[in-house]
Order: sequence, then C-alpha cells, then structure tokens
Amino acid sequence: MRIAVLDFHSLANDSRVLRTAEALHRAGHEVLLIGYGPAPKDVPYRVALLPDLPSPFLIRAGILLRQAPANLLPASSHFFYWLHEGRRSARKLLRDFRPEAVHANDWTTLPLALDAKARFGARIVYDSHEMAIAEYEHSLKWRIAALSHVRAIEGRGIRAADAVITVSPGIADALPEAYPGLARPTVIRNVPDATLAPFRPVGATIEVLFHGLLRDNRGLEAIVDSLPHWRDEFRLTLRGQAAPSYLEALKARAEARGVTQRIRFEPAVAPQEVVSRASEADLGLCILPDSSRHNRFALPNKLFEYLAAGLAVVVSPLPDMAEIVTRYRCGSLASDDASAITEVINGLDRTALDHMKRQALVAAAELSWNRERETLVGLYDQLSRTRPGG
Repeated sequence: MRIAVLDFHSLANDSRVLRTAEALHRAGHEVLLIGYGPAPKDVPYRVALLPDLPSPFLIRAGILLRQAPANLLPASSHFFYWLHEGRRSARKLLRDFRPEAVHANDWTTLPLALDAKARFGARIVYDSHEMAIAEYEHSLKWRIAALSHVRAIEGRGIRAADAVITVSPGIADALPEAYPGLARPTVIRNVPDATLAPFRPVGATIEVLFHGLLRDNRGLEAIVDSLPHWRDEFRLTLRGQAAPSYLEALKARAEARGVTQRIRFEPAVAPQEVVSRASEADLGLCILPDSSRHNRFALPNKLFEYLAAGLAVVVSPLPDMAEIVTRYRCGSLASDDASAITEVINGLDRTALDHMKRQALVAAAELSWNRERETLVGLYDQLSRTRPGG
C-alpha cells in the first residue's frame, strides 16, 4: 500500500512516528512521512517537510482565532482548520502522493485524512497519542477556547476512520465512552525500538532522572520541592526540551530550595540516544498529577524507555502505569506531592533499587516493540485485504 504518515510535530524527535514509518516500510509498504523539520536522518522511506512553524506568539494567536469560534458554531471548525499554511501544504503533498492509506497521528491530522478519503478512497488509521478532548481539561482557558473545536474535529474524523489505535488501555476504554458506537481501539504501546541496556548496579551516588518535555502538569514542581529532603546520595537530572520561561522558573525554584548543587538541567537527546543516555541513571520518574482523564490514562513512552534502560521507576498511582509497575515489581508508586515523593525515594535502598533495576529489564523484554510492531503490521495487512482491489 501507499501509506502517508502524517505528524504535526518535529519529525526527528517523534519516536513513535519514526517507529511507525519504519515498521510499515519494513513490511513492504511505500511510505511517505509528512511533518515538520528537522527531518530524520538516514531513513529508508520518503520524507516531505512542511513550512517552518511561525513564532510561538503567532501559533497561540492562530489557535485562538481558529478554535474559539467553535464554541458558537462547531461546524466552523472544519472551515477554520484550513487557515493554516502547514495544513494546506500537507493537503497538496497528499493529493500529489494519492495515498491508499493515511496514518493520522493525533487529532490535528484528521481533516487531511478525511480529504484523502473523499478524493482517493484512502483508508484512515487514526493514531491517538493522547486523549485529545481531555489533554488540557485541567485548564479553564483551554476548555473555553479549544475544547469544542477539538471535539468537532476528532468526532468527525474518528467515526470515519477504518481503524483506531492508541497508546494505553485506559484511553482505549475511554474513547468509546466519549464517542458512542466506536469500537474499542487497538492498543499499541509507546515502547522503544532499542537494545536493552545491560544491568548496572547502583553506585555510590544514586542518579535520578526525568526525561521528556519539561512543562507544567508533569509533576516537576513537586519533584523539585521534594529534592531538599532526599538522602544525600541522591542526585536529580531533568533532561528535555522546555519553553525558556518555564525552564528559568524551574531553575529559580531549585535555587530557592537550595538544591542547585544536586540538580542538573540537560537538553533533550536524539530519539536513538534516549535509552542509552537514560541507562546512566538508576531511577526514572514519571509522576503525573491526577488532574485530567488525559493524565489518568497516560502510559508515557518515558516509562518504557526507563525500563529498557534498566532503571527502577517511581510513577503515579494511575491505573495503566501502576499496573505495569506492580506486575513486574520494577518500582514504586508516589502521588504528585513533595512529601509523598520524598517518602518513597528515601525508602529505596541500594538492594531494593538493584532488584527493581533487574525487574525493569524483565519488563522491557516482554513489553517490546517487536510485539507492538506485529500488531501494527497486522492491522495494515487486514486493511490491505479488505480494501477495494485488495
């Protein structure tokens, strides 16, 4: 099949999208990956880049102007959607490519997939990385300015999709509740395609890591607030991209807590280096506040990256993450609260951490991309057999 994989993020940094495109190419499909630069290096399939994103101010202004009208007139969402240069450029690329299937990553790509379906009969596979209608439901501004627009776009697209996949059992259960009549999506977890790190026992210093996007609603403030009370042998690294203003606020918070000597701020690393760099640590953190359905059903890729790196983990007591940690005995649970985080971390001695680190590698071996890839490729095999002329 000719498959267009659409993604409105930086392609070089979106590991799930790169794994998807690679798996479909290896399965014999003709793949065109469309999204924003920088382009991934040395990939065996075609890549088409969209125009550079405008400034953050223009992005925010554009979102407000395009999305807020849906509060009064939901049908306006599909008109205003196209008032975005990148989306119009992606539509032209799709029309030139004439795909037989569109792999639509997140709700923002669904109207493009619908256009390809109407013009060429393309099949639609909707890959819901997040629970779109709940992603920022903790924010009143977002609920007022964007929720109606997101619901209108996703609702139309998800019902027209030939298959829906998502990252966690919780989201797979929640989507049919949000859109009655929808079949339960297929779960394809965000597990890395990486060689497992060798076991490394804990040393004199216990290195604690958070990697991923540094932003609010990810428990980072509570983590920094807890750091002064950790045992002396613990050190913390925060690694990832961040808005300059948010990064400065985190650094100021660390300085106010007197922990600047115990915390490192590092830039993000390339997707292919995430696991190997994470393996330098001993304990990985993924502590989300239970502030929305989006967080409650989260099963972040960082959890699986920590496991592949052989790290013990501390995660929120949210259903999907807690189930994995409890089943494999590879970590502990802590709520988004500085005192709770402190209690859990100080309760981990080197013997416990070494046991959890070994169990993390057991979990990673079973929760592998090889298995998830088979599910993805099997889904497209089924679409190939059922398409006209297939």
